[in-house]
Amino acid sequence: MKIDTTRRALMASSAVMVATSGSMIRAAAKGDYRDPALPVAARVDDLLARMTLAEKTAQLRCMWGTKPEFYDDRLDFDPAKAAKAIPDGIGHLSRPTDIRGVPVWELTPFRSLENGAKFVNDFQRFLVEKTRLGIPALMHDELAHGLLAADATLFPSPPALGSTWDPELVEQVFSVASREARVRGTTYALTPVIDLAKDPRFGRVEEMFGEDPCHVGIMGIAAVRGLQGRSRPLAGDRVFATLKHFVHGSPQGGLNISPADMSDRTLRAQYFVPFRKVIEAADPAIVMPSYNEVQGVPAHASVALLQDGARKLLGFKGAFFSDYQGIENLWAQHRVARNLEEAAVLAMNAGVAVDLPEGNAYAFLPKLVEDGRIAMSQIDDAVRRVLALKFEAGLFENPYVDLDAIRRINAAPAHVALARKVADKSLVLLKNDGLLPLKPQGAFRLAVIGPNAEAPLFGGYSGDTARAIGILEGVRKAAPANVSVDYAEGVRITAPDAAGKRRSYSPLDPGPEDENRARIAAAKALAERADAVLLVLGDVPAVTREAVHITLPGDRNTLGLWGMQDALVEAIAATGKPVVALLINGRPLAVTRLAEVANALVEGWYLGEQGGPAFADMLFGRTNPGGKLAVTFPRSPGDLPVGYERHPSADTNKYLEGDRGVLFPFGHGLSYTSFAISAPRLSSARIAAGERIEIEVDVTNTGAMTGDEVVQLYITDEYASVPQPRLSLRAFKRVTVAPGATERVKLALEPDDLAIWDISMKRRVEPGEFTIHVGPNSVDLKSVTLTVA
Repeated sequence: MKIDTTRRALMASSAVMVATSGSMIRAAAKGDYRDPALPVAARVDDLLARMTLAEKTAQLRCMWGTKPEFYDDRLDFDPAKAAKAIPDGIGHLSRPTDIRGVPVWELTPFRSLENGAKFVNDFQRFLVEKTRLGIPALMHDELAHGLLAADATLFPSPPALGSTWDPELVEQVFSVASREARVRGTTYALTPVIDLAKDPRFGRVEEMFGEDPCHVGIMGIAAVRGLQGRSRPLAGDRVFATLKHFVHGSPQGGLNISPADMSDRTLRAQYFVPFRKVIEAADPAIVMPSYNEVQGVPAHASVALLQDGARKLLGFKGAFFSDYQGIENLWAQHRVARNLEEAAVLAMNAGVAVDLPEGNAYAFLPKLVEDGRIAMSQIDDAVRRVLALKFEAGLFENPYVDLDAIRRINAAPAHVALARKVADKSLVLLKNDGLLPLKPQGAFRLAVIGPNAEAPLFGGYSGDTARAIGILEGVRKAAPANVSVDYAEGVRITAPDAAGKRRSYSPLDPGPEDENRARIAAAKALAERADAVLLVLGDVPAVTREAVHITLPGDRNTLGLWGMQDALVEAIAATGKPVVALLINGRPLAVTRLAEVANALVEGWYLGEQGGPAFADMLFGRTNPGGKLAVTFPRSPGDLPVGYERHPSADTNKYLEGDRGVLFPFGHGLSYTSFAISAPRLSSARIAAGERIEIEVDVTNTGAMTGDEVVQLYITDEYASVPQPRLSLRAFKRVTVAPGATERVKLALEPDDLAIWDISMKRRVEPGEFTIHVGPNSVDLKSVTLTVA
């Protein structure tokens, strides 16, 4: 039987669904929990009192890959099968509009907006109308840089968002992502990642905004405000945010799931900071524990981390939801539980309310309660948190989605325009000897060469869309009439699949070496006929990603260009032609040789669906790059860790090979114009502990083109009871300045910005001298002294 997905059929189905659900609710026994006029707490109390143990524990479980259990032989949703699979309902559904678990998941129709809407409505309709209490499900999706669903708007990846240094813009990005997700049925996002990108070997740095606690905290606040709005309860076009991962730290060897070795002081002074900032300023609904051990205990089983750390120290009042299989891993990987029952006890004792994505460990909760190993009060506390989110989201009143609204909101023109703007703002010019922008006079041949030039690349946790424009297409469309553009692949990092895509979970297969050498030779020949070369290199998603077991690695012990890309670099350098190099990648790379031979070097990260046009306009000078690195670029893995925020003793000595150094420092980024930043002016040179201070600087555009500058404010606590970093970022502001104009930038230091965890592990501001630095990066700074009495 053919599935009827016509607009008329879906509209009729939706109309019947809404009418039926309304009548069912009215016909149901009147209960306070169905009254939207009552406070959420009262509705939760009433509903909880009506629930059986099986119904309660079902609210703490989820479904994802088990979607086939809902379908009949004709691939229609079957309420009878659903009743068998989830007789007591279910609390959560993972990624409702993806295709995982659907029997014919390779078929395009199951990725369509129509089928996604139909599945969400069928699923919620079953829960509302066919289960005893009619409790709809919370549904979640990945929104790391746009909704991970077919044809949603694809924004630049998190390191690119971090490179904008523009929290207002980041808030807009996540506002769009929330609207596109909510209209499809999603009620909470597994976003944002506010881990610190301290070790670039770790493949998950592609999910992070940057390395600095202050910068990441500010970006995290923007992301949560975009997702949830600036106040709660949740509006109808918003989704709950999930802060993650609490706390990855810097895993051993940069390997995913490896233990994070750190002192309590480091945990508080570094890795807790962005979580504290976001919890205080944005009230996130959910926190997700990390996979790894933190201070020797797996996060999903750590009372010290979740209860003493997140709740008591940081003030988190929301719910802890597990990472995928995070509770199961207490048995399967960490070996602190002998079976899933013990894993469930450990996680519940730590306060983890929900078991994602299938609830395999929490399937044992009824038995564990009956055996006296888990208290009913623990179950009730977890269920209260889940039900409160459902009531706050208005799911009992509006559990369904509207296809017309989905079509209107999904990838709306304004959303796509925002993706372009963000791509413009995220590009970082690392080096330029004057070659850029390209302004050729007369006939000019540009050779576009490299494995990342043609296909648009989005990074991990990304959807897909036919709208996306790659670098080559963008350059060809934007090239002036006198510029001809030729292309050669040059080399392959990984071979594309049958559909021509390089996906996050593609195998690491670059193809035969002799074929790659032939590609390099062809690219060199093309370069020799050109006036200049655009060399597009970096990563593909299979190289930098979340490592999944040993079969799909994503972490590295070297940081150079993957595969045979260095051979391509040498071949092109040997031609002597001017070279513009563009990196499309997920992690900071040690590209020392490329930086030497390229006349201009640009960091793009993954630029989203509008990356091609954004880079092309920068290439030809129609836009002016203004992004700044939010991570330090190493010269080699042997220099790690290379983050700028190091203690004075960290650089006391040097290696036999020479001083410890970096390739490009934190905060670095060039422009086509030039700026002069004045020395900072303090509102007072002397303050008391606990007082706020204001700082002013003047930013003058001394060049000939309007451009953006990022004013960065750092502090040095000159002498303290415990060693402090040489520099710590405390504030920043991106400003646009016209040629010859001066912008006055006002920043501030709040009392907490000067506070430390002192030798007695008390957080306070110690009297003494602080140096206040301001500049365009973490190296070129002007300073003034502040005395705290």
